Amino acid sequence: MPNVTFAVPQEVFRKMKEHPEVKWSEIARKAVGDYASSLEYKDKHKGTQLLFAVDDRGKPLGRVVQRWDAHSTPGIKHLAFAILVLNKKGEFVLHVRPERKVGGNALDTPVSHILSNESKNEAMWRCLREEYGIEEKIPLVHFDGFSYYKDYGDGTCENEFCLVSIANYNRKIKPNEKEVDALVNLAAKKALREVTAHPEKYTIWFVKSIALLAKDATGKKYLA
Repeated sequence: MPNVTFAVPQEVFRKMKEHPEVKWSEIARKAVGDYASSLEYKDKHKGTQLLFAVDDRGKPLGRVVQRWDAHSTPGIKHLAFAILVLNKKGEFVLHVRPERKVGGNALDTPVSHILSNESKNEAMWRCLREEYGIEEKIPLVHFDGFSYYKDYGDGTCENEFCLVSIANYNRKIKPNEKEVDALVNLAAKKALREVTAHPEKYTIWFVKSIALLAKDATGKKYLA
């Protein structure tokens, strides 16, 4: 294994000396490894996908943008979607978003973008297959969407008009370990109260998706 040497500020070094019981080399190795993984993820998607540019109401502007350009601060408004998977127990099937992804470690729902060569349903079925292992082209209930912006402070951002859909699915979900860290179920009837009380636990698009459903005549029935 190659050795790497790097300098730290004096105050950091002093704190390290005060705690010799801590395995600082392991902490540094993990931090560097995690950051390298995040760069690998960014490099993988840089320039490889074309997304639809839209205005604040989700209206197409007649052009496409590269995925990485769309997510590099300040970003370019583009079309995205969130799928809320609902099981027969009346629970939304969420997952822990991998740390290497922007917005990582929060509870999330299947999300992606409609690529330039896809229809809305095709994109959503692809997303369900890639993240939750759902191979069937299951029925989707479509709602409106919302425009939002979030700057992560690391040169990346979300600048999207996000469509919201619900998919009822009662079979066993086989999550893709590269896209999903762990599955977590949330009772739909508790969702609005939960995201209102603890929005920091969830991705911003899931919080806004629940808020959108709560204001929709049909959508609110899924939260009852």
